[in-house]
Parts: sequence; C-alpha cells; structure tokens
Amino acid sequence: MIRSLQDLIIHHNRSIKPLNQEAGAKNLSLNKGDIVTAKVLDYSRMGRAKLLVNGKQLTAQTSVQLPKGGTAQFRVMQTQPHYIFKVFDSTVFSKNSLQWMGSAMQASPYQLFNQLFERLEKNSEPENKKLMIQLFQLFSQMAIKPGDSITPYYLMAFLQRSGLLWENKLKQWLASSQKEIKQDRLKKLIQQDFKGLALEMYNNIQDETNDIKLGLEQIIEQIEQWQLLNHKALADNGKLYFMLPLVFGNFFHTGELLIDISDSRKGRKHHADAMLKAALLLKMTQIGPIKIEAALFQRQLRLDFWICSKELIELFRQYDTSLTTALNIHGIHIQMIAYHLKEEKDFEEMSLIHDVVKSNQHLNTFA
Repeated sequence: MIRSLQDLIIHHNRSIKPLNQEAGAKNLSLNKGDIVTAKVLDYSRMGRAKLLVNGKQLTAQTSVQLPKGGTAQFRVMQTQPHYIFKVFDSTVFSKNSLQWMGSAMQASPYQLFNQLFERLEKNSEPENKKLMIQLFQLFSQMAIKPGDSITPYYLMAFLQRSGLLWENKLKQWLASSQKEIKQDRLKKLIQQDFKGLALEMYNNIQDETNDIKLGLEQIIEQIEQWQLLNHKALADNGKLYFMLPLVFGNFFHTGELLIDISDSRKGRKHHADAMLKAALLLKMTQIGPIKIEAALFQRQLRLDFWICSKELIELFRQYDTSLTTALNIHGIHIQMIAYHLKEEKDFEEMSLIHDVVKSNQHLNTFA
C-alpha cells in the first residue's frame, strides 16, 4: 500500500561521519519499538535524507520528499540488517507539507498524490470514498511496476489517463450532439482521467481550509503547470516532457521522458526524413540512476547510456544482442550503442525539465 510518509531505511554501511565522531547508525543503541526524534538536516532529489538522531548523523533512503529542517518522531520497526523507522508523529511535517509539496516543478502530481494518499484514506467523507478509490486505482494503472511489459501503446494509454488531455476531452464531449450520451460519456471521461477525478473530489469538499482539499488543489495546479509547460515547449522548441510514475515495492519514483521532434519542423521536412530524439532519466533505488538518450534517423538508431557503475555497464552490454534482434523485428537497426560512466553525485540535481526550454539544447545525434 502506498503511504504518505513511508518507512525510512537507515543503512549501516551508508552511514556518514557523525557530528560526535562516532560511527553513525552502527553505534545507535536502539531496540525495536523505540520512539526516536529525528531532524532532517538535508534532502536530495534522489531520495536520500541526512538525519540527526540522538546526536548522530545518518543517511536514510526514502521515496518521499522530506522538508529540510523539519522534525518528527519515528518508531523503530527493525534493527537488523539495517534500521527501519516508521513515522510515529509527523505534526511538524504536516504543518510544512503544503508549502514544500508543490514547489515549482520539482515534484510530479503523482508524487503529491502519493504523499496525500494516507490522508485521503483516513479522512475522506463517505461520499468521497468512492472517488478516492477510483483515484488510487487510476494511479495504479498509470504506474510502471516490476514485470510490466511496456509496449508502443503505453505512452498513449498514459496520456489518456494522466490529466494532460482533460480539456481536450471536455471539448470533444461538448461537441457531442446527444444529451443522454453526453452525460454518460462525461461520467466515463471523469472516471478515466486523473485531473477530472481530482477536480470532482476537490469540488465535493466544501471546507476551504480542509488539508485534503488544499492537497488536491496542489495536485491540480501541478498538472496545469505541466500542461502549460508542454504547450509552450512544443510550440517553441518541438519538445514534450513527461513525468512517469514508477512503483517498486514500497518505493515510489518519478521517471522523466523528453521527446524532441524539432527536426521535423526544420524546412517542413517529411517525418520520414526527420530525426526523432528522446531522453529517459530514471533514478531507482537498487541499481542507481540511469540516463538514456536515443536518436532515430531513417530507421537507424543510436543509443547512449549514462550509468554510475562499471558492473552495471557490463550487465547492460549482455543484452545488446537481444535488444538489436528485438528492434530488427520492427525494422529498426542499431547503428551504435555507447556506454558512459558518470558519478552518482552528478545525477542528484539532474532533471530533464531543465532541457525542455533550452532552444539550443540538443541530444546526441549522428556524426
């Protein structure tokens, strides 16, 4: 089950040098069931937090953003082979949550929903329970999970559910001529659209100061920022940016996908003579961050991988042949697969969103 503030995993072998020169998590004398107070000293977008617990600095892996400077109480759920802390009292986090949840474009609307879900689950009025369940089911349908088979139709299905096309769906609904069909169709549109459902639930909550209503407002505003960003980026630079929800066990991440079709607009080239470029950025818990850039020109494909481990590069290379064979079936031929080693710290503040509005930004192309 996805929660608003998930377990913090304190890795013994990832402990950093503490303030009092002791060995961090290794020297913590905690028992299962203990209640501890932790202060968030720092937080990186890769999901790593620096905590101060009993005078010792620790590193923690978490799938949700933690407000820097916030303090909360945690219950010790596990001590070996690493500590796991679960939120016991998060009142300080709650006070700040609506301020940091929707800051700029650093969090996707699905991350915001992930953080809001526990409140939705516990505090929804009976008439909103059904909408809450529908929202979560829609979120689960969009999220990429281990074992999922990603087909060429995935992105279109994601777009239809993501909320990005909500206004376009309404436009088509209004153009429908039969009133009876229109009302039935509108209901189905709402049920299959993340923004539509969020708006319906938001309008059902009358209390303007309700935390859930404020959280839903943040989610809706985030989708609208995303829509406006893509509208401008596509018009100006021929680029589209997508935030893809990824769920691995109890951990939630956001994958980033950038598609560049600007070459098709140069001199009004036919799409067959234009280059299609794309970039994918994944920051995953187990294997670390990966950036992939692809350039497709006249069915010739170049792939570049940026990975932070030599071992992972060797692992990926084992699948070069099977990848080539699979693409050949679709008439696409790999011209080159290149692997680049990159420091993990270089990925921490990396986001494809920074490339969206740069007209002079380009992905690797054919020489």
